[in-house]
Amino acid sequence: MKIGNCPTMGKYTEEISKKYSLDIVRNRSAAEVLYNLSAGNFDIGLIGRKAEKAGFIDYEKRLKDVGYTLIYREKSTIDYRQLGAITVHTYLPENIVKNNFPEFRNIIYHQSLEKSLKEGKINLISWDDWDDRFNLLIPIDEFGNKIEKFRTPILYSKNEIIKEMSLA
Repeated sequence: MKIGNCPTMGKYTEEISKKYSLDIVRNRSAAEVLYNLSAGNFDIGLIGRKAEKAGFIDYEKRLKDVGYTLIYREKSTIDYRQLGAITVHTYLPENIVKNNFPEFRNIIYHQSLEKSLKEGKINLISWDDWDDRFNLLIPIDEFGNKIEKFRTPILYSKNEIIKEMSLA
């Protein structure tokens, strides 16, 4: 069996491929992984974000229980070094934000996701609350690599084999 991955998920792909004896097919992006998976070029895809419902409809399994990401009015990237200069809105508990994202200096907290979305241009959300109406604001390093802590490892497949897979 083969697993395709996007570059940000390299270390997770290595773990999964060793544990389940999978051959790795490296891809340039999550979109390329989903395309190749749909085309039958491999059995499992591992990407760092949730696929849009129109992008994939079969089996999905997130490999980590928690994870957070930034959203914006349109899909964009931002230099990771600029995160301290932007205003971020969130409904997440203050201790989660402060412990996981010390780079944010201008944070506005709200009582609910809906209020945060209504008030803020840039929002920090849980991957649990992600849906297709959102657009990612993707922090990148000086080389254009996505910052892993804003991603979450998710397996996709046309068959249910991924239901039993885990990192542990």
